[in-house]
Amino acid sequence: MSAFGFISGLAFAYAGWTALSIGMDRHYADIHGRGTEPDQGMRNQARMTGTLALIATFAICVKLEGWTVGSVLCLGTMTAGALLLVLQLTYAPQRVMRTGKISLISGVALGLCWLA
Repeated sequence: MSAFGFISGLAFAYAGWTALSIGMDRHYADIHGRGTEPDQGMRNQARMTGTLALIATFAICVKLEGWTVGSVLCLGTMTAGALLLVLQLTYAPQRVMRTGKISLISGVALGLCWLA
């Protein structure tokens, strides 16, 4: 297993769960203050970005370990990414947008390093 590949998958998992949570009213209100809701365009964009990031996590894990072990690795990686997001939403919700963007950018950069 390559460290670049695993960390890239973890970064995509965190970014995917972050994007999916931003598309939800409750978590959006936690980040931006009570009473605010995302508009429908932003909600759809967040859901699409989150779905694509989680698909990228699955693809990376399968490429790392094959279909049998890679699917189990994907579940563990997604669980770890979700745990990191839950902790951040609990203790520092205002920073979620920034760390989600950083995670997505670093996931792409590490993925390119891993493939090169």
